[in-house]
Amino acid sequence: MVTGEKIQRSLMETTTAISVFDGEGIAAQGDRDLADMLRRAGNTTSNAEGGISIRGISQEGAGGGTGSPLISVQVDGVTLDTTSQSGASAELFDVAQVEVLRGAQSTSQGRNSLAGAVVVSTREPGREWEGHVRMIVTEHDAGNFAFAGGGPLSESVAFRLIGIADRDDGFITHMPGGNPNFDRTEEQMAKLKLAYEPTFLDGFDSLLTVSKDRRDGQPGYNIERGVAGSDPDQRRTSTVNERTRSLVETELVSWRNRYEINPQLTVTSITAYMSTHQDYLRDYDGLEDDGGYNVILNDGRNLTQELRLNFTDIGPYTGVVGLYTGRFKTENYTLSDGITVPSSYLLGVPPQADFLYAEIDFVSEEFTDARNIALFGEVDIALPLNLTATLGLRYDRERLDARNRFDSLRGEAFFNAPGGLQSLPLLGEPLYDLLELAFSQQQGIDILPLLIASGAAPATSGLQGGETEYSALLPKAALRYDFNDQWSTFISYAEAYRAGGVDVDSSSGEVFPFDPEYTYNYEIGLRGDLPERGLQLAANLFYIEWEDQQVPVLRGLFFNTENAANSELYGADLSLTWQPVEALTLNGSFGWVQTEFLNYTAEGEDYSGNEFIFAPDFTGSLGAVLRLGGWMASANVSHREHSFTRPSNIEDEYSEGRTLVDARLGWEGDHLSAYLFGKNLTDEDYITETYQFREGYIGAASPRGYAAYGRPRELGVQLELRY
Repeated sequence: MVTGEKIQRSLMETTTAISVFDGEGIAAQGDRDLADMLRRAGNTTSNAEGGISIRGISQEGAGGGTGSPLISVQVDGVTLDTTSQSGASAELFDVAQVEVLRGAQSTSQGRNSLAGAVVVSTREPGREWEGHVRMIVTEHDAGNFAFAGGGPLSESVAFRLIGIADRDDGFITHMPGGNPNFDRTEEQMAKLKLAYEPTFLDGFDSLLTVSKDRRDGQPGYNIERGVAGSDPDQRRTSTVNERTRSLVETELVSWRNRYEINPQLTVTSITAYMSTHQDYLRDYDGLEDDGGYNVILNDGRNLTQELRLNFTDIGPYTGVVGLYTGRFKTENYTLSDGITVPSSYLLGVPPQADFLYAEIDFVSEEFTDARNIALFGEVDIALPLNLTATLGLRYDRERLDARNRFDSLRGEAFFNAPGGLQSLPLLGEPLYDLLELAFSQQQGIDILPLLIASGAAPATSGLQGGETEYSALLPKAALRYDFNDQWSTFISYAEAYRAGGVDVDSSSGEVFPFDPEYTYNYEIGLRGDLPERGLQLAANLFYIEWEDQQVPVLRGLFFNTENAANSELYGADLSLTWQPVEALTLNGSFGWVQTEFLNYTAEGEDYSGNEFIFAPDFTGSLGAVLRLGGWMASANVSHREHSFTRPSNIEDEYSEGRTLVDARLGWEGDHLSAYLFGKNLTDEDYITETYQFREGYIGAASPRGYAAYGRPRELGVQLELRY
């Protein structure tokens, strides 16, 4: 049953392209987080830091950017933000079901679901006592301990408690010392679920879920000299002199109250709260050079309320109507300290003539406060001739208050010694020595006004920004025809949007509002369910028009969002499950997509005709699970083609194509189970994303690049105890 559309439908009845993974299937393949599982969903990918793409549309947008996400990720009724997704919230232990909905979900899911949604539901408290303990030990000195259990506290109250602790020493080696545990991360999560079903009120139930997670460690990426990814000796190494660290803490609370008035009418209220905090320390130049560092603090607070009425078989009508409200606040603070700026950047002289450099300290602060309210409804109408029509409509209104501040705190000039002065063929050596001695004993020359005037340092003189308000009517329509109980086909249309906002030029303080963007989604599909042959099949063809696209444009030192592109994309999804015999289950998923900027010009570059970022043409997966007696074996092969990481589509800025092979072998008893498993068994060495800085950047005078690498082969042992 599909729950993400807010109407209880079977897979045969839904007109959304969807992959549903139950807890048993997730455990059989050994998926530990969303990134593992998404490899098995066609036209769906995940990058190095948890970002998701669906049908070629990245969470960050087709060209990247800093706007709100385009894919909604929900866990137990709480929509995660980008910070929480990089924490431990995406762990899949004790999960009941995960739904991956491809295509526009704005009518039912609303905010941040222009490209799709991922809906995660963990197991709820039961009426019998039970427990589950899992222990995993793998290479890279990694280990995981998890437990879940609970039962009834009284006739009307039950609970379930989940706890997870994870440690991973990673695969980045710090040079030159050779520390192999440089990118160690540790994660902890605790979750409590309380269910209440009073005996005096039939049809009512309440579920409170509270969770807290913490992830602390070193992000696993490289900054490399020259072209990132081109030098084998720099792969999976780091030479930073300022240790990078990322601490992410998330608190989630959801409270669901449901009352079944009668078998045809049910009222549901869902209150959700999320709090996130990220404390990020980064070496600014990324190497052993003394190029300064960043301190980044990101905080988010979200509070949402949804009230909906579901109705079933009221004449020919089955559907839902509802009201949704939410408030979403973010505070982002960045301090950049001791950032070096060479004279080649300041004055345009050749790098070999860098006779002086500047050190700058600057700060940026960004505050957003969004208020969202929506009315929505969707109804299935049973028609003659085995036809079912689906009509949906959402009125969405959002008000955003955005304020930014960019200020420089210090700017001092220093002379390089001894090479910088000697590179100037203007004066004799004695005068060089005299000048060098004189300036080397000074503390530095204040050039902050010059840096601000040249745009090398930001100064917006206080908070700048404004308030914007946008609304949209988002229709959805579909028509399904049932050939019989086993085969159906449909055609559908839906619209989606992302609200506009406000950005600020970091150099001038000028305010730039940007408008909403819209997609128009057309789809046809085929569904098959043949239980006598153990076969389920779903196939979809889609076409999407994208107007007033929000894309990043460099202004000052930072990127701003502008409505600078229009695009189109089209493709196909196919998924199937086949159980030829009771002991064997086969699964396959395939996705093909073609993306194109119809027009996109920014910073003097024309990207028209280029592909979206993180949009591989083809993705596919084949898996099998075999159970004989107490023995089980599973294997999965997933493939993802090459894609680009910037809209310029430059060949050395990419996410590398790869084929990954995972397998596990185990014995499953009534209470004790044991498994041997391997991930990336062929030890494929691949790059998940690169970005090149051919001229360097402020704080980095020489060319360099960013690279993130996939995990190497990993072998492990897993033990589970159930009671």
